[in-house]
Amino acid sequence: MLALAARQIAIRAAVALFGLAFVGAGVVFALRALWLSLVLTYGPMATALIMGGGLLAVGMLVLWLALRRPRVPVPPPAPVAANPLNSVVAAFAQGYGVAQAMKSKHTP
Repeated sequence: MLALAARQIAIRAAVALFGLAFVGAGVVFALRALWLSLVLTYGPMATALIMGGGLLAVGMLVLWLALRRPRVPVPPPAPVAANPLNSVVAAFAQGYGVAQAMKSKHTP
C-alpha cells in the first residue's frame, strides 16, 4: 500500500518535471522571439535593457508575492460584560416563577 503511494508520487513528480522542462523551453523560445522582434527596431543595447528591465520587474513581482506575509484574521471582539443587575433580576424572576408553580401544585 505504501509502495503504491510512493510509486504514484514518483510518477507525478516525473510528469511534473517533464512538464516543467517543456514550460522552460517555451519560455526560452518566447524570449528569443521577443529579442529578435525588438532588436530590429531598437538595436541590441536597447533590446537588452528592455528585456532585462521587464524580466527584473516580473521577478520582483513574483518575489513580492512569494514573500509577503499572510493576512492574520482579526480576533473577535471581547464579549461585553453584562450588567450584574440584569442577572440578579433574571434570577429573581426565575425563582419567583418556580415558587408560583410550586404554590399552585400544593393548593387545591
